[in-house]
Amino acid sequence: MLLGIETEYGIHAPEVPDLDPVLASAMVVQNCPVASTRRSEPYDCMLVNGARFYVDHAHPEYAGPEVTNATDAVGHDLAGDRIVAAAARQASRELGVDLRMYKNNTDSKGASYGCHENYLLQRSTPWRDIVAGFTGFLVSRSVVCGAGRVGLGRHGERPGFQLTQRADFFERREGIETTRHRPLINTRDEPHADAERWRRLHVITGDANRSAWSTWLKVGSAAAVLTCLERGTLPVFSLADPVVAFQQVSHDLTLAAVLPLRDGGTMTALDLQDAYCEAALADQERHGGDVVVLQAWREVLTQLRDDPWQCADRLDWVARYALVSAYAERHRVGWDSPRLAALDLAWAELDARSPFSALQRAGRFRPFPGQLPADAETRGPSDTRAGLRGRLIAHYGEAVEAADWEWLGIRDGAGRRHRVDLADPFGHGRLTPSKEDAWPTGCSAGNPLPSDASRRST
Repeated sequence: MLLGIETEYGIHAPEVPDLDPVLASAMVVQNCPVASTRRSEPYDCMLVNGARFYVDHAHPEYAGPEVTNATDAVGHDLAGDRIVAAAARQASRELGVDLRMYKNNTDSKGASYGCHENYLLQRSTPWRDIVAGFTGFLVSRSVVCGAGRVGLGRHGERPGFQLTQRADFFERREGIETTRHRPLINTRDEPHADAERWRRLHVITGDANRSAWSTWLKVGSAAAVLTCLERGTLPVFSLADPVVAFQQVSHDLTLAAVLPLRDGGTMTALDLQDAYCEAALADQERHGGDVVVLQAWREVLTQLRDDPWQCADRLDWVARYALVSAYAERHRVGWDSPRLAALDLAWAELDARSPFSALQRAGRFRPFPGQLPADAETRGPSDTRAGLRGRLIAHYGEAVEAADWEWLGIRDGAGRRHRVDLADPFGHGRLTPSKEDAWPTGCSAGNPLPSDASRRST
């Protein structure tokens, strides 16, 4: 399965609180520390690792390259954090203003911004099956991959702590919106590939995680569940009101909230997650798959039932809750304390001073079980078109006049335009004529295409 993560980062200039966030975000993108080429608009570029970095509304957004497994997704997600943090430091120097970047999903003033996942599904899978089978999984997975948040409600107006940053902002079960009237199942369908064969499922319910484990379990479990769904082996649990259930799960720190089903039965979020996990493990035994992430998912679910504190070395919401609740007890402050809100925000900051970074340096998080790509900032994955896209950008530099997920436009040394077709998401790309002129026999001798540019994977 092909998957990817795109993250909108919170941005703030504490010394100049009225600084235009669009201007600040543009400065961050402009100071991208790795080689890139513009797509078509200013402050919108493709990077040498196959990712996209741009200004989305009033946020810098990093959309990681297409990958085929959860470990690579984590590696490129973390690479995005490093790229954004480095770009913000340089932008701060140029502006003379301290820009702070946050990997979170709300400013607790009514605004929410997303961390979206994308999964490439077979077009033959009926849409009604996706909605029926995936909704219960999205609602219940907050117990595993929620980032945690101080405050309940869109403005954080009610004191308390909840599992996710996003649940309070959802209103519908299904729809195309991403910034208002948000749906649990988003209907956007832009596969950036052959639309007769593929569908891109755009998932907007997830949190932006600091913990690599939470990100890994988030995308690894979702990919496994969607694979079951495509094969027809996924059990279907229809919640009576999935939007209410999403918020109910997020607000319930006991993990015991009873969720009514349409058939009159009830299940908890852990019950649902257990059922999905067992289905994925059974499917893996028959067809193969990433058994490591599935076993880690099952272990986490078992420990959450037994004692959630056992998961503080892996799961965002548990580690965050342990930190802020200990602070509240030590300093004898309530959940409505501004000091707790400030600590909660600091957790998400992409900086060595954040509490998350301090705990990480202290060895409080379990080592990640997979081998993360060491060069994810500068090189795309080798098993998808993103690798070739990045290599072409690195090789041709400013000669790449335009770029998108599906193609690159390159002008050779003689001034001729060439189009590199990247329509096959699992391939290395093939060359086709551009609309402007006929495809020549080859590029100019002084500027050849890389040797694998015309080879497709089998």
